Amino acid sequence: MSLESSHDSDDPLQLKDLAVDFDYLMFKIKDHILGLAELTQKSVTTKMKLIEDDYLTQHLALESQIAEADAILRECTDLETLFMKLGQFQDFVDDFKTRLSVLEHEFNKR
Repeated sequence: MSLESSHDSDDPLQLKDLAVDFDYLMFKIKDHILGLAELTQKSVTTKMKLIEDDYLTQHLALESQIAEADAILRECTDLETLFMKLGQFQDFVDDFKTRLSVLEHEFNKR
């Protein structure tokens, strides 16, 4: 008997070779899964950083927009004050015209 035929007679279905191949395949699958897990973790971390950076950028832009809106509101308040002053000035002018008209009428009577 040769060595090969002795090996075949001990394991005629080649279960030992199949077990070695299976173990190697399981090792490769686990290695591939670990690689995918690392890639997924890196991708998630990168995405979270991008989201946080975008949030900060939007937050800073929001503060800028709020400051701009506050400046516009102050300008509107100033304009409203000016219009109120103009309204009061118009009332003063109308009152003055009425007084002048009365004086003119009195003067023309004499």
